Amino acid sequence: MRKIIAILTLLLTTVTYAESEIELKKALNSHFNMDEVNYEFAFVDLNNDGIKDAYVYLNDRNWCGSGGCTSFVFVGTKEGFKFQSKVMITKKPVLVSPIKNKGWSNLVVSTGGVGQVVLNFDGFEYPLNPSMQPKATEKEVRSSRIILK
Repeated sequence: MRKIIAILTLLLTTVTYAESEIELKKALNSHFNMDEVNYEFAFVDLNNDGIKDAYVYLNDRNWCGSGGCTSFVFVGTKEGFKFQSKVMITKKPVLVSPIKNKGWSNLVVSTGGVGQVVLNFDGFEYPLNPSMQPKATEKEVRSSRIILK
């Protein structure tokens, strides 16, 4: 019986993940009219509302430069995903910190020439330019969880 429950849980999680991926693709296409763009993504609840949000890293030559690539944050809703923030010149790894600002988890990203920095949510969005943000402390990096390697 435990095996059946475990298998059903895994199947439901897989279906939910696939549905989330389809909804994310719809959001990218409708908001940015991007159909043929290479990207990586991670689903994580950034605002502690019980609904997974999406961090999207565009690893496409049209969206990357020497300092890094453009990333987007989409807030998850019951209807799908809604654009929240654009962050320029980011490099992987991308981490989610246990520290929150205005109800949203801090993000730790690498940026060209600076290293790992902290992106604090300001109540509306994450900062556009990571190179202008404070460097991440060793403690914050250690306590953070990698969402994209």
